[in-house]
Amino acid sequence: MKKISLILILFVGLFSACEKEFLETAPTNQISDADVFKTAAGAQTVLDGVLRKMRAYNTAHDDFGVKAIDLAWDLMGEDITCTRVHWFGYDYRLDNRGATYRRPRTSWSLFYQVINNVNNILVNADNISFESAEQEASIRGQAQALRGYAYYNLMLLFQFTYLGHESDPGVPVYLEPTTEGNPRSSVTEVYNRITTDLDDAIALMTANESTTRRHISDLTLDVVHGIRARVALEMGEWGLAESHAATARADYDLNNRDQFAAGFSSYSSAEWMWGLEINEEQSTIYASFPSHLDMSVGGYAGLGYSPKYMSEALYNMLPADDIRSELVTISGSGYHINYKFNAALAGKDFSADYVMMRPEEMLLIEAEAIARQGSRDTEVQALLDELHAVRQTAPVLVTATGTALLDLVLLERRFELWGEGFRGRDIKRLKIPLDRTGSNHNVTVCGTLYEDAEFLGFLYKIPQGEIDANNALTEADQNQ
Repeated sequence: MKKISLILILFVGLFSACEKEFLETAPTNQISDADVFKTAAGAQTVLDGVLRKMRAYNTAHDDFGVKAIDLAWDLMGEDITCTRVHWFGYDYRLDNRGATYRRPRTSWSLFYQVINNVNNILVNADNISFESAEQEASIRGQAQALRGYAYYNLMLLFQFTYLGHESDPGVPVYLEPTTEGNPRSSVTEVYNRITTDLDDAIALMTANESTTRRHISDLTLDVVHGIRARVALEMGEWGLAESHAATARADYDLNNRDQFAAGFSSYSSAEWMWGLEINEEQSTIYASFPSHLDMSVGGYAGLGYSPKYMSEALYNMLPADDIRSELVTISGSGYHINYKFNAALAGKDFSADYVMMRPEEMLLIEAEAIARQGSRDTEVQALLDELHAVRQTAPVLVTATGTALLDLVLLERRFELWGEGFRGRDIKRLKIPLDRTGSNHNVTVCGTLYEDAEFLGFLYKIPQGEIDANNALTEADQNQ
């Protein structure tokens, strides 16, 4: 009997950076399920291990957790220009979707590892003697939220967007630890699971909200609202996207010009809602986000092996007095070096923290959601004015209305969230063509300048190892 290969072991404490075999069940640094779930501390350790895995190096220098996937998403858009085919080169060429390719395999593996580990917490939580209702809500709520977050990311990768594909096959759903494979649930069924997990987590954490946060990596109630806002935007639920985004950012200020320019490498010097802290001991050096996107450190980007620039077309649309423009230096070769990520400035170098969520993203979700509901242009204008006030030295009040105003919001997402993993996702979500024409992309390097909407390059195939190992899947279940 085939055993599903990608539902993996518990993460406890600090584990090896090397990838484990899929069916390895008891590594030397793992403690038993029985020991883990005797105490809340044990369950918290599993949560910490999940978050550690989300920023860990695994198999190659383009595989370092969720930010590697985020970078791949951005390179699949039009706003980052590369001059060489190197690590992430096949993402840039939109030719990294094959069933035997590393990107689909490692992405599938990472998120199902998260799911299996939080499932272990959730199915055993009734046996844990929590110290308080707030502690229980935090641990249970984070576990449910991470499960929803993982399924959401799987759906972004392994199917087209929710709207228009509700009955199409999604991904297998698991609510408890198992080594037996399940069939693909429908898109609607998977999104129902995602929204149920996030809504349940919000309800639990709202009723018993903790007043303290251990660390920036912890998922607070605000963060869960933020994830829920992302999901609602994907599903076209504009009212929910608006309300969750507004709630998520309510307790946060927007980053001012100085904070934005501080290097995006240290959560303590900026207003982040969620981040993954990296220290020197745990830095993965060349196999890391700053290595590939930060031109200020001596990684693949900084040393010129695989530099990634802001596209000329996007740069030319930025106002001159905008800090997001001022951070760009034009090289002698005419490429636009974006120092938004500048770990050297903060002395972080390869140990730069990973940004996961900021209040500006929530403002832009709120603005888009309001714009799509219609008849509230002044509210959208006010939100854009609020952002421009902390980006530009002499902002001009927004006067656009209707479709032109919505277009400004979507353009602002490209300016503000550059390099944070959203552009490829937005192209897929919005069902718009990938258009790299009119900028400084080189077809010899990037492989494509224009592709129609819902291009197959944005749809990963299910890893062949999963098809082979899962009794509930056959080749007929594979994405086209």
